[in-house]
Amino acid sequence: STGTPKGVMVSHGNLLHNSAAIHKCFAHTSNSQGVIWLPPYHDMGLIGGVLQPLYGGLPVTLMSPVDFLQKPFRWLQAISRYKATTSGGPNFAYDLCVRKIKPEQLESLDLSTWEVAFTGAEPVRAQTLEQFAATFEPCGFRREAFLPCYGMAETTLIVSGGLTSALPIIRQVDGAALEQNRVVAATGKQESVRALVGCGQSVLDQKILIVDPETLTPRPDNQVGEIWVSGRSVAQGYWNRPEQTKETFHAYLADTAEGPFLRTGDLGFLQDGELFIT
Repeated sequence: STGTPKGVMVSHGNLLHNSAAIHKCFAHTSNSQGVIWLPPYHDMGLIGGVLQPLYGGLPVTLMSPVDFLQKPFRWLQAISRYKATTSGGPNFAYDLCVRKIKPEQLESLDLSTWEVAFTGAEPVRAQTLEQFAATFEPCGFRREAFLPCYGMAETTLIVSGGLTSALPIIRQVDGAALEQNRVVAATGKQESVRALVGCGQSVLDQKILIVDPETLTPRPDNQVGEIWVSGRSVAQGYWNRPEQTKETFHAYLADTAEGPFLRTGDLGFLQDGELFIT
């Protein structure tokens, strides 16, 4: 999202596999109901908001991102009105709701049907989740609805996601140690404590590895490294960029020659299968 725009070549096979992954991760059924304001030129809006309802045969109400940005209340109003079970967006969307929606507007909202409140596409902040839940619990919102996830266009969309009907996993770590790529649980005595929100576990048969970006060898749990991904959702490469495609989509481990993997360029660590982005 912050680099030079590149065309990612997504095959029909990639799309079907990732659609199945989202369907499973979000526990969608024919009774699910979506509300989406995300723009269809964004991978989360297109694949998660438009194509996922087509794949799963579930109804979705689409609204303009401009309407949401002008008045964030409209998003939650639509969830309430259409009894949506699935909706979400980047972290900033939940922040906007907390800051912009007035206390007197809460009385008209019923968020009790909202089962999957997905959040991704940018860092998921523990403080945002806490503030949103505290603000909208009187409207029937449940903290267990939060489903942090991680993905990118190079993997079609989703790589990992949390569990439905389970609280997000949050770890307090020593920020100073994290700067040195070490994961040390915070004791409360450190000055620099960071709360990291887990982005779930690998979905379907995709493989997630944490790799030393210098030696290209795997790192164990609780050690920070580059996130590498393999599986049928990994796209074909970059359009007309063979060198970048080779560097990014055709990575192999130095010790075992296992591969190919996608090098995401993101740093993170695994803890009992849960992925944390640092």
